Amino acid sequence: MSMLLTKRLARSLWRTKLRLSAVVFMVAVGVFAGISFGAYANAATTLYDEIYDAEEGINLADVWIENPSGIWDEPTSENICNSIANDWPESDFKLQNCESRLILDGMMFTSDSDGTEKAIPAVWHGIDEGLVDKVWMPTYSDLSSGKIAENSDEIVLDSHVATALNIELGTDIEISSGYGKATYKVVGIGFHSMHLYFATEGSSLPAEEGTFATGYMTDAGLEALANLSAGSSNMILIDVEGEPAYDLQSTTKTNENPELTKLVNDISILMNEVDDSPVSVYDRSGVFSVEVLRADAEGAAKMYPYVTGMIAAIAGITIFLSLQRLIQSQAKEIAVLRTLGVSKMAIMPGYIIAPVFIGLFGSVIGTLLGIFVGAPGMLSFFEKMIGLPIKNDVEFSLIFQIVIIAMIVVLLAGIRPAWQASRLQPLKVFRGQHEVKVSSRKLQRITSGLPATVGLSIRSSLRKPMRVGFTFFAVGISMLLFGAMLFMMDSMEDSLLGSIKDKQSWDIQASAPIGGEDAVIDWVEENEGNYELMINFPIGLVDDNREMLGYGLDGFSTIDDKSSMISVELLSGELPSSNNDKPQVLIDQGTSEFLDWKTGDVVSIMVGNSIHDVEITGITKGEVSRTIYFHRADLSEITGVESTSILIQ
Repeated sequence: MSMLLTKRLARSLWRTKLRLSAVVFMVAVGVFAGISFGAYANAATTLYDEIYDAEEGINLADVWIENPSGIWDEPTSENICNSIANDWPESDFKLQNCESRLILDGMMFTSDSDGTEKAIPAVWHGIDEGLVDKVWMPTYSDLSSGKIAENSDEIVLDSHVATALNIELGTDIEISSGYGKATYKVVGIGFHSMHLYFATEGSSLPAEEGTFATGYMTDAGLEALANLSAGSSNMILIDVEGEPAYDLQSTTKTNENPELTKLVNDISILMNEVDDSPVSVYDRSGVFSVEVLRADAEGAAKMYPYVTGMIAAIAGITIFLSLQRLIQSQAKEIAVLRTLGVSKMAIMPGYIIAPVFIGLFGSVIGTLLGIFVGAPGMLSFFEKMIGLPIKNDVEFSLIFQIVIIAMIVVLLAGIRPAWQASRLQPLKVFRGQHEVKVSSRKLQRITSGLPATVGLSIRSSLRKPMRVGFTFFAVGISMLLFGAMLFMMDSMEDSLLGSIKDKQSWDIQASAPIGGEDAVIDWVEENEGNYELMINFPIGLVDDNREMLGYGLDGFSTIDDKSSMISVELLSGELPSSNNDKPQVLIDQGTSEFLDWKTGDVVSIMVGNSIHDVEITGITKGEVSRTIYFHRADLSEITGVESTSILIQ
């Protein structure tokens, strides 16, 4: 009997193809959206782990020792690694590899559309492919190709640059690093951990196409380009066994790995004994690109449950209303069955089974669309947005989770209409009374003064308040989701782009070798331009291995007068003055909140291995990274560096 009723129900539903198709379509859209957005969320949260530490990844270093003020020769570099290996601090972590690297600022020369030569700032890496922090060249993407540089005249160009400038394998490019030009052959296109987030040093915004370049060549190739002796380096990479967590920039009260923090501090103390240079020792939190992308992944992981929940709620409500309308359209069929003596309990199972089959069919369609259309499209969009290759993989666990959620929603959405269907009275159905519901007298009085058509429309809409309420709720969630996305993008654009435009008036930021800024200054003066020297230097914290970016500026001004090429927006306090007993500084609002530093405080900072006291005279706002501003003369006295770049106007 039950089987016959189910077959009869199926034939009856099939006659309402439009409504049936609408419900199937709603289920398919819900599953499609879940798989598409879920694939993006999985990619955003796991991509960087696969790049850094997976078997085919780059084996990202765990500790960096940077010499921002000079270059070590080969004996010094070897002595540092030998000293670290021989005097390894007492720690749970064991040393696995210690490698030296050379990283220099420079220029890359390209041509405009009219053939005019154009120089763009660049960063060149000397990498004799070792075991730590390798160049990443995934084989599953068209964004990378070729091989690692093996000869001194070969280079692997960063994919961001190759894509922006349409440079292919085999192309000869002209580059420099302080001492004339040299021609290198592009033998590979790939990525590097320091430039996965492709931005110039000190900038929180991604570089515009054709305004910044990076490349990876042999040590000998970069040494020849910069006229340095063999074995020169300014970076030491340390890799420990395992994959240790590190203290995150976004947390202040929790240290995710105190043991690694202690190791970094111990190595910093050891470096003070080994070398006199003001070095900076930090873990992964001190690598700007790594930290920015980690924060991006963390944000995606936090946002995903809320967005997914909203999508699920919208899909669930839509499916519920569609199923309710579909089953109510079978009222006369149910009345006939009840007249023939079929019991309520015999009718109800069929109307529960029907949504299950509808859900399964819609889930199959949605799964196929999600796997072959939605997920590839979403991942392709994400790939173009961040400029990194992403595997087009959709995990089975994600599909299973989305389909199960969809089926639960469909089943719950079908229970109430099935219960209502089984309670329909045949006499009311045949008289049409089940479709007529008179509005309340109170509503009639409220709408009596309105035009007849308007009042009738309102009363007709509100005769079924549950359906209206669910509809408004679904529309409200949709508008909330859409509006929140627009608000987020608009606020980010205002806070980032607006801040940059208001605070910076320079046209070109040129880099020069340490002590080599005179040639750039002479060129600017010959061309009747203006310039300001600037120092970018990592500033450490006492008993905290996280770092701030230090700016040494020739002059200070606010965004109201803009008398200098870099202006600040003061939240409180006043601009610092130079040549005081204790250097006066400005800090950004985030640093003030995280470290509980206030205007007027005298605090201790680390520059290299030395502790210095500074006085905070003001707090700025608008920065997106931990920032501290000095007068250049004060920072130069502390670091021994005259400048790291020249701002040209």
